[in-house]
Amino acid sequence: MSSNNNEAFGVGQIDIGQHDDDNENSWDHESRKSWRELLEISNNRSRKIRGSNYVQIATVDPQTKTPRCRCVVFRGFQDMPTDHPFASFAGPSSCILRMCTDNRSQKVQQAVQEPTAEVVWWFPKTSEQYRIRGELLFVGGEGKFQYDDDEHLKMARKQLWGNMSDTARESFLEDSVPGQAFSPAQQAVPVGGRDEDGKVVPPPNHFLLMLLKPSHVDYLRLTNQYRQVDVYDNGHWSSERVNP
Repeated sequence: MSSNNNEAFGVGQIDIGQHDDDNENSWDHESRKSWRELLEISNNRSRKIRGSNYVQIATVDPQTKTPRCRCVVFRGFQDMPTDHPFASFAGPSSCILRMCTDNRSQKVQQAVQEPTAEVVWWFPKTSEQYRIRGELLFVGGEGKFQYDDDEHLKMARKQLWGNMSDTARESFLEDSVPGQAFSPAQQAVPVGGRDEDGKVVPPPNHFLLMLLKPSHVDYLRLTNQYRQVDVYDNGHWSSERVNP
């Protein structure tokens, strides 16, 4: 077995993320920041890495009480007006994670009954992990969800649809239901999710804006074994350093 293979099979917690240019002292000031500030730094350092905006999100199947995990695309933080019920989560630096999903997917049915979910976000360049737990909320086009008629979130859903890639929009316009047995498409999908004039077509009702309203964040940095837990309670975030 080559030395490279030995390294691949011999990596432990202490080995992960150790680089020649690591400087633990450079993290000292950042270690005193909130999770939201730390996450912004992590994002900036990994912005050029393909796939760095993919996160894992876990829900609980209410029937079997077992976890279900999948990858989704993080699409930024959701801003809110100051008079919105979520304003305390979305101040100058919003904490509400924005994603999208299909209303017909299993994770929606699971989250409706068990709304607590957890996102895991790993940054390989800086060897950082964020575990972000909170409540999943959905905004669709059929009036099925609590915030479907929220004007600000309705606009956010529309903007998200317009900002998606043509390929991503096409995937939501297919008539196949996620998770069901495969069958060929029964109807043509507008190319790029656009009409004959090139304008983006309206989102289908099953296209959902998916928001995670966090209440607990566990941050771990393996380069210097720093771990921090942030908790949201009574309108405020508190932070504590804990053992890794």
